[in-house]
Amino acid sequence: MDRKVKTVGLVRFSVLTPTYYSERFKTLEETAAHIFAPERMELRFNLFEKLCLPSLVRQSDPEFDMVVLTAESMPPQYLERLLDLIEPLPNIHCLPVGTENHYKLLQKGYNAVSKEGYSHRILFRLDDDDAVDIDFVKRTKKIATAMLKLQGPKTPFVIAYNRGFYVRSTGETAEIFDACERAPLSTGTTLVAPSGSSYNPYRFNHRKLAQHFNTYSDISVPAFIRTIHGDNKSNPAQMGLTHKMGEAQIAKALKRHFDVTPEALRAL
Repeated sequence: MDRKVKTVGLVRFSVLTPTYYSERFKTLEETAAHIFAPERMELRFNLFEKLCLPSLVRQSDPEFDMVVLTAESMPPQYLERLLDLIEPLPNIHCLPVGTENHYKLLQKGYNAVSKEGYSHRILFRLDDDDAVDIDFVKRTKKIATAMLKLQGPKTPFVIAYNRGFYVRSTGETAEIFDACERAPLSTGTTLVAPSGSSYNPYRFNHRKLAQHFNTYSDISVPAFIRTIHGDNKSNPAQMGLTHKMGEAQIAKALKRHFDVTPEALRAL
């Protein structure tokens, strides 16, 4: 079989849907008031502009597409600001959507990039306040290609990157620490599947993906930076080893794998 793969990522940027945040807000209007609040939007833009988006622009392999899923109902000044950031980038696309079911909107986002001519898709997820390392796309393609040969082309599988860094800013000062998780995170988690498959990496809770798909866990290099702040939707918990690296080691690894400094992360 002639295999040709397409890599597509998706970031949610303040998507408005009745099936997301429903555990906190009773109505869509209440949800909109929260996610479009000026203070929250400034925080999300700051993290997206200074952490998430640069990690995509710096990729050593630029042959991928990224969909930034957002709300059609986002206040115009914020939508214009988002479009201004994304429009100059040829492989990153903004897709404003309505208020349908959350998972259906995610499917629409991934399917916005054509499947034509590709036997398989490498689909990854990333939150707007997190980052992946500069070799993420290159390494993911290499692993995906090897795994397709190993287990065959018909069965979807997951690639999880469980080693990286957290930036926790909920205390008096921002703390940066290393972690090696024992279950898949949201950041950079990838699903590889035939192009005709309806699955994507949001199909199940990321911590439970190994219950549903064959899962390859990679800890060869630090692959993620995850931020913990006052507006995390979930409660970020570390389920594994943490705080094994000294400050100098962390600074060296951040520069090598993300081209960022501890000072820049603390300034977020």
